[in-house]
Amino acid sequence: MLLIAAAAQADDDNENATAASSLNDVVEGLKDQIFADHVKGAPQTFREECAAFIAAVDWRETWIRCLLLWHLSLWLLFVFTRKNFPVQCGLFFGIAACVALAETLNGLCAKRWEKFATQNYFDERGVFAGIMLCAPLLALAFAMLLNFLVMASSMLVTVKRAEFRGKARELGAQAEAEAQAVPAPAVSERDERAYRRTNRKKGK
Repeated sequence: MLLIAAAAQADDDNENATAASSLNDVVEGLKDQIFADHVKGAPQTFREECAAFIAAVDWRETWIRCLLLWHLSLWLLFVFTRKNFPVQCGLFFGIAACVALAETLNGLCAKRWEKFATQNYFDERGVFAGIMLCAPLLALAFAMLLNFLVMASSMLVTVKRAEFRGKARELGAQAEAEAQAVPAPAVSERDERAYRRTNRKKGK
């Protein structure tokens, strides 16, 4: 009897193990299929990634529109004050501060996104913050660096022209002073006598 009971118990254990392994195989197959479908449906090219990002963002949200208007106002301020060096410096350092604080802002927004957004755009990697905040600011900073180079070259040309004009004036003044310092040629007695004779003949 004990042998029969042991054999029956062994058969039950084998059946349970077989059922468990079959269940595990089914689960693994479902995981592989889901992962394959996910990879297949994921964007493959840069254009598809851009389209997916645009579709994922709700552009009707007020705070996103305000962010876009803020970027536009910064570009307009840059264009209209591109020849004003102090304003450009202040704007450049302000942009650098915003980029440096982007990670902190992303963390704060991730904790309080329910107060101003309809979904959580702020992941740990900061993809949304990098695209919507840092990328436009870095593009503007690069444009400002190019503008600084143009302003520096223009300033250098102006300084060189003023330097050349100053040198020309100095050379002109020096030549004029040398011309005034040259003594008048001395008149010999013979020339003076000839001059007197000529005047006498004219007088007769």
